[in-house]
Amino acid sequence: MSETKLRYSKQRETIYEVLKNDYTHPCVDDIYTKVKKLIPDISLGTVYRNLNLLADHKRITRLDVGDGVVHFDARIEPHFHMVCDECGTIQDLVCHHSILEELINKVNKQSEHEIFNADVIFHGICSHCLKQKS
Repeated sequence: MSETKLRYSKQRETIYEVLKNDYTHPCVDDIYTKVKKLIPDISLGTVYRNLNLLADHKRITRLDVGDGVVHFDARIEPHFHMVCDECGTIQDLVCHHSILEELINKVNKQSEHEIFNADVIFHGICSHCLKQKS
């Protein structure tokens, strides 16, 4: 959580709740479409500003999976992401935190840098697409 507290805003809390209940890692347009159903007079700019404010205050995270679009995730505890190269979905991979710690330790030993954290994105085929191929 950030050092400074966010002032309450009905719009911001609605945006946060919509994102918190969406596990697809939506982009701003998808979030805007859902929020607009709840707050018809909200603007796209307001959604952008509030998503960035929430991310800056570490209540959500921005996610760049290389598709040219910024996605958002309300799940802030450490986890990995997997992008399905077949259907394009972004899915959470929950692994024990020691896996990331071990990776960071190995990178630190092999480089002249000091790494503290990492955002890991795996690419592959999701279980749904694998079932469809069978």
